[in-house]
Amino acid sequence: MRYHVPMIPLDLKRERPVLKVKEALRGRSFSELPENEKLLVAYRHLEELRQINGGYVASDYCGDKGGDRYNVFWLRDIMYATYANEYVGAYDKLIESYRLIIRIFQKYRHKITSGARKRHYLGSCATEAIHARIHPVTLEEITSEWGHHQLDIFGLFLYKTGDLIKKGHNVIPTDQTEIQILLRDIVLYLTTVRWHSDPDFGVWEEGPEQHASSIGAVLAGLTMWHDDGYYHYKYKSHIPIHHYLPVPQEFIEQGRSTLERLLPSESASRPVDLAQLSLIWPYYIISDSQALQVIASVEKDLVRKNGVIRYAGDLYYNSDRTSPLGNEAEWPLGFAWLSIVYSQLAIKALKTGAIFGPPIEYIVRAEQYLKRLEQVMTAEGLVPELYTAGRPNYNVPLAWAQSFYVVARQNLNRVREKMGHR
Repeated sequence: MRYHVPMIPLDLKRERPVLKVKEALRGRSFSELPENEKLLVAYRHLEELRQINGGYVASDYCGDKGGDRYNVFWLRDIMYATYANEYVGAYDKLIESYRLIIRIFQKYRHKITSGARKRHYLGSCATEAIHARIHPVTLEEITSEWGHHQLDIFGLFLYKTGDLIKKGHNVIPTDQTEIQILLRDIVLYLTTVRWHSDPDFGVWEEGPEQHASSIGAVLAGLTMWHDDGYYHYKYKSHIPIHHYLPVPQEFIEQGRSTLERLLPSESASRPVDLAQLSLIWPYYIISDSQALQVIASVEKDLVRKNGVIRYAGDLYYNSDRTSPLGNEAEWPLGFAWLSIVYSQLAIKALKTGAIFGPPIEYIVRAEQYLKRLEQVMTAEGLVPELYTAGRPNYNVPLAWAQSFYVVARQNLNRVREKMGHR
């Protein structure tokens, strides 16, 4: 059977979907839709969180029922939420989102340049680190008491901007010299805060401690710009970028050494963590054998009925904080992520033959996790942030989780298409 990778129709790439989601469902539940319509509905839901400046609010929850408001920007969430646009062919939207991140970095550039002259950060670092949360309209920083020093934000930014340039897209605005200096300041900042040896707050904004996922993100970002051939297999043609942002070999070796020391654990306190899947997708910055080990650990220790827990004993939305083990919040996002990484294993196996086992085994696993994800999505096709005590919280949908569903669906379509042409 041949599979076609669907692209989103042009009229759905505008700032707001042309058709309402209810009209697309036409009285049906999400589970009843054919695959191509599931993709369209899920993408429409994601686009409803997109703002006119190209950012995505984390969810539309305003905090009126308790807890943190999520109708704001998280830098990481924007970069992951807009990933879906690449997988549906909406590169203009993807580039617009990354240009917004550049604008935010420019707005708070004084923190990058001053940070490059200081030592590492601990505590919330509210006055010294770029904030993880930003007002969606004014782009002003929102909160002070937060673990703002998150290295993976910079790693993801460097990785994806380099990736887009290598694919022939002009992600950098007109003032290229100014942006080039900004990129070099970011690398200097990372060096000064000793990204390869000192702690941060990581993907889950907790700590500080050293996180393999943070080290891997920065290593991937620097490796992309170092341009030594590590990522050449990803591209049909080679567009050199190392002259634009020189990265010394020493930086790569330092990060690689630290990552090897931390693995297979995420950190000193976490033998396994959902965030480690980022080492496989989007970065694939670890070896094939390490990738299989990470997946096996996540499946063995973290997979639950309604999603994947972030790590054992996680207190965030824990249903019984007096006895946290076994009562952790379950993230549907994890099912999407597992589906994606299994598809990535299959795609890399088809390209390089470097993975152990035939690609069909990975495709089956990717399909299984995508099915499990759809079973915990709402009847309208929304991906909740998490389930606690069997019920979703108020963040429905969570932008980057909604995006990951689109990526997972399209990844499967792509690997099926590749298998069909073999």
